Amino acid sequence: MNTQDFNKLIGLLSKLDQATKKATKEDCSFKKYHNTSMEALTTLPNHLKRLEQGLRTAKIIGQEN
Repeated sequence: MNTQDFNKLIGLLSKLDQATKKATKEDCSFKKYHNTSMEALTTLPNHLKRLEQGLRTAKIIGQEN
């Protein structure tokens, strides 16, 4: 895994976030049943960035792995 992989993952999470926002507008029951997961989705990019930094500090991954 490298920085590009993390960037791709964060990009995918952004697409998923946009899809859930659209689903919320189009289907009123979506938010009711998936609100907790939607909230978790908004914090995931920050957690991934922190994990990436920790893995880089531990020299598990590098910029160009």
